[in-house]
Amino acid sequence: MTVDNPAPATVVNGSGNRIIAGPLTSDSSQHSIIPTRAYTGTAEYALEQERVFSSGWVWAGFAHWVDEPGKVHPVSIGGKPLLIVRDEEQRIRVFHNSCRHRGMVMMEEPAKVRRRIQCAYHCWSYKLDGSLNATPYLKRERGREVPQGAEHLGLLGVSSHVWAGMVFVNLGVEFNSTEAAAADFEGMLSPILQRWNHIDFSRLHLAQEREFDIGANWKLIVENFLDFYHLPFIHPQVGPVSASLDVDDVWLADHILGGTYPRGAAGKAAKTDDALPFLGDVPPERTESQDIFCVFPNALLFLEADWFQVIGFDPTAPDRTMEHMAIFVDAEAGGERYSAARKSLTDILFEVNEQDVPILYRMQAGRHSPASNFTNLVTHWDQITAAFQQLVAQRAGY
Repeated sequence: MTVDNPAPATVVNGSGNRIIAGPLTSDSSQHSIIPTRAYTGTAEYALEQERVFSSGWVWAGFAHWVDEPGKVHPVSIGGKPLLIVRDEEQRIRVFHNSCRHRGMVMMEEPAKVRRRIQCAYHCWSYKLDGSLNATPYLKRERGREVPQGAEHLGLLGVSSHVWAGMVFVNLGVEFNSTEAAAADFEGMLSPILQRWNHIDFSRLHLAQEREFDIGANWKLIVENFLDFYHLPFIHPQVGPVSASLDVDDVWLADHILGGTYPRGAAGKAAKTDDALPFLGDVPPERTESQDIFCVFPNALLFLEADWFQVIGFDPTAPDRTMEHMAIFVDAEAGGERYSAARKSLTDILFEVNEQDVPILYRMQAGRHSPASNFTNLVTHWDQITAAFQQLVAQRAGY
């Protein structure tokens, strides 16, 4: 479970917005919290794969990728190949994608298997619960017998938990039961679970999903996500430039950072002609707000009363990140009646994400300049971004 520092104090500025007080104390520090080499260097990339992505709970994929028994979806987390599997009891499991004989990756593409996962090298096979199934010609004789001690030769499991249509894994801790893993995950996520306790996440329906191959370091993606200053300049959908003033910083924990538009839905252009049903019993004071949170390091979450958006991502190189963006609505909105409303919503949200792509390319290009070691985050806009950068620096040891 993540241990956090005490919540920082907040101040209210002249526009009535709440801003966390710190960690920035100057608008002209001329000092970057994270060194520019951390955005471009291979050694720094490898360090973060171990110290950030392999040391705690991280987003690994979507539950709908394995929506029926026998579905297997390979992913890479922290540079480590994994398999997300739906077993015959409808449970989602995660295993290391490594055959117990010679360590070969067994699957490279998503597939549905017939009750067995088989390694192509020597055809060792495993059941969907990870146990060893068969080892053909093991004794140089005909047959598919299972060797003595097979109970110790199953696929190695990875601690995992499913929440809100997402699969999270923890490569840093091997819990002794699924219940222990669930308790630890829920303890880590408790601030957001409490904030969103009015939402019925069991009713999520996938509206649409898209993948983005971004030529930028993963930290720039998070920093852009937490940068509320740029929204009216890059995203006309949020309304007039003055709309950028209608956002509050929100610090829920060191590892859960973001903000909220108290009147987010009302202040933006209408997304639907036929209003989508709410995701649960939303209280009146929350029907117009939009929450924007990063669950460190790689789950970027948007929540309004009638839709939930996730951008989960996997860094694949110092200057490349694969984003998996999914938009969910309430199960009641999954039918034909709301098809136009769903399309209108998803078209706009995908367009917003696409508008950030050229900005991210240029941000990445800027990190090759030594001048980026002397950037200036500013106290009135960048406290949340600075808190994220501090956490990365602490985890990586910069």
